[in-house]
Amino acid sequence: MDVIRYDDVLLIQAEAQIQLGNPMAALPLINQVRARAAKISPLVKRTDGTNPSNYRISTYQPGVNIPVWDQATAFKALQWERRLEFAMEGYRFFDLVRWGIADVTLNSYFAVEKVRHPFLLNAQFTKGKHEYFPIPQEQIVFTNGLYTQNKGY
Repeated sequence: MDVIRYDDVLLIQAEAQIQLGNPMAALPLINQVRARAAKISPLVKRTDGTNPSNYRISTYQPGVNIPVWDQATAFKALQWERRLEFAMEGYRFFDLVRWGIADVTLNSYFAVEKVRHPFLLNAQFTKGKHEYFPIPQEQIVFTNGLYTQNKGY
């Protein structure tokens, strides 16, 4: 059974509105996700009742805490919200591929981390190859060549 979180539905709708050129329609959707995140759960408080961190989460307010809410700014905010909201849930790679920035983002990461972790010394993301998984050969054979292998494999 596939489960889609409500936050994901809101951010998918916001992304669609931004891509359609309606950034103002995306603003309340993104702000709804931020408003929920701002309500810190009692479960993440210390035993003495204090918050472990001093996060200041507020909704986006054009002209107040963000200069302008245009399509570029809205898309950047959406990217940030998806990164935060779905951290460690496995969506990030597919978001980066969909946005066409997987190569830049991942290779920048590798450039920094290969200094810290020698096992990443030869790590590199190749655009046009690493966005997709290889199709198993038995599937290509089973479909009598109807499927063709993804580029680079």
